[in-house]
Amino acid sequence: MLHLHIAQATINLPRGEPLALTDFLTDTVMHPAGETAAAAASLTPPNYGERWAGQGGLYGGFWPAMHGLPARHLVFSEGEAKLAYGSQGEDEPGATCRIDGASNTRALITSAHDHPAAKWADNYHAEGHSDFHLPSQADLFLASLLAPKLFSQEGWYLSSTQLSRDDAFVQDFEDGGSDWDLKGLEFRVRAVRWIHLNA
Repeated sequence: MLHLHIAQATINLPRGEPLALTDFLTDTVMHPAGETAAAAASLTPPNYGERWAGQGGLYGGFWPAMHGLPARHLVFSEGEAKLAYGSQGEDEPGATCRIDGASNTRALITSAHDHPAAKWADNYHAEGHSDFHLPSQADLFLASLLAPKLFSQEGWYLSSTQLSRDDAFVQDFEDGGSDWDLKGLEFRVRAVRWIHLNA
């Protein structure tokens, strides 16, 4: 079960039911309301998938405040790599959040095990910005709905979200499919940074 906390409400979405998540995102993310919408509008981001000048990359979407995280715009790196999640067979309990890729990335780069994709994303720099991390499951899913054109249509993209000792979440941008796959395999990797909104 995926629990999304919006203000004082909790949205419970059954795992394996992308339609419920899609409906939630359509209502809440694509059409934000109230103070959050006003704060988002004041930054004047480009269209989804376009380069955001001075912000280090391509505009991938907007998340309202949820899960204890602030409202934020997502800016994905223009550069990408092909790397493994790492630590096949090893549990990384601090990297299981489906929404907070920044905390997942911190857990991975401070782990005793090697995590090439997280290290690459953490070291990514662009236009003076160095606050990038490996995106979460939710970040990649949001981008697949709003800005699929900024990703390659070939292959899968790796997230920072671990499912188990052996698997991590991956996202496809050709047909929008998502899955879990082995952490020892190499996948496409993009970094993402947040632009926090003070709503």
